[in-house]
Amino acid sequence: MNPSAHIVNVARGRVVDEAALVEALATRRIAGAGIDVTVEEPLAANSPLWGMEHVLITPHTAGETRRYDDNVIEILRDNLGRLWRGEGQLRNQVV
Repeated sequence: MNPSAHIVNVARGRVVDEAALVEALATRRIAGAGIDVTVEEPLAANSPLWGMEHVLITPHTAGETRRYDDNVIEILRDNLGRLWRGEGQLRNQVV
């Protein structure tokens, strides 16, 4: 990555090599990071990521919106109907 790059992880903690990320940030090989997920959650109180001014840490809620609960219930009801009808394809199915 370029030294001006910022990495954002809102997927899964294990997607990014956390030790390598800490080193890249500490040595300024990258400019910063936005992290919503970590390998171990919650992030340990002694993690060096907490003290880095060029790191933004959020509490694993990047996917939530004001309508999150409504949307989840709608998808659940739809998928239950699909399963009841014997359909193989579900909404938001991850394989």
